[in-house]
Amino acid sequence: MARKKRLNKFYTLSNSRNLNYNIVDFMHEILVTEPEYLDNDAIEALEKIGHVTAKRMPRAELERIIPQIDVLFIRVDTKVDAALMEKAKNLKIVGSVTTGLNHVDLDYAAKHGIKVVNLHGTHTISTAQHAFALLLSLCRNIPWAYDNLRAGRWERYKFIGTELEGKTLGIIGVGRIGSQVATYAKTFGMKTVAYDPYAKPGEVPLVGSVDELLKQADVVTIHAMLTNETRGLIGAKQLAEMKKGALLINTARAEIVDQAALLQALDSGQLGGAAFDVFIKEPVESKEDPMVKYAIDHKNLIITPHIGASTKEAAHAACLEIAGSIEKELNGA
Repeated sequence: MARKKRLNKFYTLSNSRNLNYNIVDFMHEILVTEPEYLDNDAIEALEKIGHVTAKRMPRAELERIIPQIDVLFIRVDTKVDAALMEKAKNLKIVGSVTTGLNHVDLDYAAKHGIKVVNLHGTHTISTAQHAFALLLSLCRNIPWAYDNLRAGRWERYKFIGTELEGKTLGIIGVGRIGSQVATYAKTFGMKTVAYDPYAKPGEVPLVGSVDELLKQADVVTIHAMLTNETRGLIGAKQLAEMKKGALLINTARAEIVDQAALLQALDSGQLGGAAFDVFIKEPVESKEDPMVKYAIDHKNLIITPHIGASTKEAAHAACLEIAGSIEKELNGA
């Protein structure tokens, strides 16, 4: 590929507040907004494409420099909405190291010729393992037993758990991640059923509706994409149809479950427990967030800060995958 002469200035970052500008010849200007997940291999792959700046920054700073950027390399914390893309005069590609893309305005990108690339399976193992880790932690009261012992108490009787053997796991969304979770469930002696209107019959028996799945399952785990069909898929009516004391795990997207109805079902005892790795508004930065506030005062909700895909192995593979996809798009492959 011929190197592209950049006539306007591009930036190199010297500190968190100021930008130093130089006129330099690079192929493309690439901004990595969540650099904590990059390793040396991923950086080297991106540097083959162009000049790389890796820095987490506030929205105002991102808006100031976005007109000079050719490629955005992001994860879920960076919201690429129409307002941001309107300022992005040179933006060609948004590479998102995620499977879901509800943090990117896909309609605006398509109308303005901005290509969006995302992952296809790289996070499967890490997210499936996290979902099962949450389930095991919930069944065995691990967070609360840990806190109790750290406080210098030995109150074993408070933490009588539940076994998974013989229980039914209901999987909403039986793609790569859901299928992997089903494999783990069988190892633990669980029965599995799934609801996914787009899945073909396979090893996991399919049911015809969400309601049918909820009535059968002792544990429900969500692995569906956030779409118009899945937004609010589980509300007060659906939670009321679940077995009393059932458990709910969500490592997909928070908006699939009605948050107010979830907290009410937990508080009433209709749900025995829930574990969520996702939130309606991310990042969560206040104890006043309804999920955080409830979790502080109750011992039947586990919350983690969207770390399902956060393993060294997954981050390495995912960043290389997106870097490769970006290079192909720029080369017209």
